Amino acid sequence: MKMPMNWAKEFAEFECTPQEFADRMTMSGSKVETYECEADDIKNVVVGKILEIVPHPDSDHMVVCQVDVGRDAPVQIVTGANNLKVGDLVPAALHVAKLPGGKEIRRGKLRGVESGGMLCSLSELGLTTHDFPNAVEDGILVLDEEWPVGTDAVKALGMDDVCVDFEITPNRPDCLAVRGLAREAAATFGVPFLDHEPQVKPGHGDVNRFLKVDIENPGLCYRYVGAVVENVRVKPSPRWMRERLRLCGVRPINNLVDITNYVMLEYGQPMHCFDYKYVNGGHITVRNAKPGEEIETLDGANRTLGEEMLVIADEKGPIAVAGVMGGEFSGVYDDTTTIVSESGCKGKRFYRNHQMFSKVFF
Repeated sequence: MKMPMNWAKEFAEFECTPQEFADRMTMSGSKVETYECEADDIKNVVVGKILEIVPHPDSDHMVVCQVDVGRDAPVQIVTGANNLKVGDLVPAALHVAKLPGGKEIRRGKLRGVESGGMLCSLSELGLTTHDFPNAVEDGILVLDEEWPVGTDAVKALGMDDVCVDFEITPNRPDCLAVRGLAREAAATFGVPFLDHEPQVKPGHGDVNRFLKVDIENPGLCYRYVGAVVENVRVKPSPRWMRERLRLCGVRPINNLVDITNYVMLEYGQPMHCFDYKYVNGGHITVRNAKPGEEIETLDGANRTLGEEMLVIADEKGPIAVAGVMGGEFSGVYDDTTTIVSESGCKGKRFYRNHQMFSKVFF
């Protein structure tokens, strides 16, 4: 279980070094396998502001930029990127900077013109468009937030957190969530546990007009709840959420998918969103697969289901293998406007927790 330390500090205000945190948590029974800060691979990269761009005198594809990096004088940097304009804020790797993969940047000459560093793209910082959806993949990363020039780019990019990887034993499923591990940290460091109840706007109308749910096998799914949300807009999640998901090893997708993954990581309760228009008949049945029944899963594979498998089905057939993988049309899409947000629990022993969880989120 991966846990960003800054996320845990929202529940327990402990202060210590990552090494001390790892040692004390391990000694109190929550074994830390390792911890890492992705910023350890990035040194001497700062926020720079483009002051001037002129063509390279001996190249038809490179330009020469004057970049304000918070020093007495601008730094001249040569780049081949064509997505820059005056006023852009960019990550500038200065002389003797270090980048992921062991790459070191030094001042030098490009086609006879002095260059005091390098302007960085997403890939050179170990990032992708999943982390910054509005960025140009094959150009320089232009920051979409205001930062003072000279600010450490690690901070500006949200890469200054430490991610701790725990080994969770089978008897502690409560620690398969940030909230559970933060409770352990509060006890370990002798600080209050700052539990907080999410504020969810109450719904309106009768969900039964839109959605019907039946459970045919309560032995495998004791409780299943769903809510219908209309007029949603699919767009990228806020950067802070994308960064936390990425630290936990979860690839950001869009705001709706990311919310379900974020809630799962924080509270340990899996959730999922269906596009309502693909739930045929507005009727969900939690049941065992029928003999020979098939489903095309999200990875594009056609799979034959065993009768012992639990599925989430609509009136036409399975739309997801419960707790395993969704079907081809089980997700949300760019044109999704109405969703079914759902969650279930397996047995009676989880009923109380799931009931408390669903009172908040449903």
